[in-house]
Order: sequence, then structure tokens, then C-alpha cells
Amino acid sequence: MWKACPILIFSAVLWLLLSTVDSAASLAMSNGASILTQQAKSASPYVGSAMAVLATLEQAQVLPPEGSREADRVIQSVIQLQSVFAKSTDRSVQEFAHHAITNTPGGNVQMVLERFRSNGWTAEILMALAEADMRASAEERQEMAAGLGQFNLSVDDFRRFMQLVRDGRAALEARGQNFDEVYARHRNAMPGATAREGQ
Repeated sequence: MWKACPILIFSAVLWLLLSTVDSAASLAMSNGASILTQQAKSASPYVGSAMAVLATLEQAQVLPPEGSREADRVIQSVIQLQSVFAKSTDRSVQEFAHHAITNTPGGNVQMVLERFRSNGWTAEILMALAEADMRASAEERQEMAAGLGQFNLSVDDFRRFMQLVRDGRAALEARGQNFDEVYARHRNAMPGATAREGQ
């Protein structure tokens, strides 16, 4: 089970993927634990937010079995989709995000996007994208295919991750917990947290 996975191993998986994905400096494996700890402390907020998403979905008990191909794909999707929506210049991707936030109650599009681009995933953007995915037509999703493909992702990867977010919210609510609050707690415990995470 994911819950049995020590956070250091969990962090190592994320760091190895992030190092490959973002061309970060390679990790020296001989001093793995201390190097991971040092790098996590000075990590980009994107690392902490990706870890917080996975911890939230783990708490909701909606992740596939640890070590499975599906689990690896979820980790990659959490990391890569964050990069897609924060960094991609693909017009269809940015329009999808813009419309997703516009359709949320009180969603100040510019403020939400700026917070996301500087701090990584927030509960607000996760929910906005998950709801937009549920409402989107197949054609609207397919328009993002080229932009997703630039980050080695498919429309199916996006859909699966958004379904996990919706499933996670439903599972937490069924236990009397709030997705935003659970995410905020995990985010504040991760590297790169700021005072307003999860909002």
C-alpha cells in the first residue's frame, strides 16, 4: 500500500522523475538520503505541490497499487500536468485552464493562474480543471492533444488524473473531510510551502 511507503522513498521517486522531466542536476546516489533531504529543503514549490497532491490522493485511498505501471503513470501525470498548465505556451491548453477557472464561483482568473504558476498545484486549480474536464466535450479535450504531447502526455492521461481528483474529493467527503483542507495540510508540510497554499 502507498501508506506503507516511507516519505523519503516517495520523495526519491518524485525527485528522480523531476530530474528527468525538468533536466535538473542528476542526483548522486551514493549519498541519496542526505542529498534528497538537502534538495527537498531548497526545492521548487512544484516539487512540494506534486508531493502534496499524491499525499492527498493517498489519504483518499484512490491511488492504484504502489509499484504498478498505473501508479508510475499517475506520478508522471501529477508532475507533468503541473508543468503543462504552468509552462506550456500551447494556446488550447491555456484556454482550457482559463475557461476552467472562469467557470468557478468567484474565480479571479489572473490571480489563480499567477498563484499556480509561482507555487504549483493548488486545490482551487485542481478542482477547476477536474470540473472542466467533466463538462468538456471529446472535441474540446482533443484540442489539447498537441500541447499535452509536448510533455509526453495524452488526453487519456489528463482524463485519468482529473478522475482521480474527483474520486479523491468524493472519497474524502464521504468520510466528512474537505479536499481543500486535506490538500492544504499536506501542502504546508511539504517543501516550498507558502502561507496561502491550498487556497
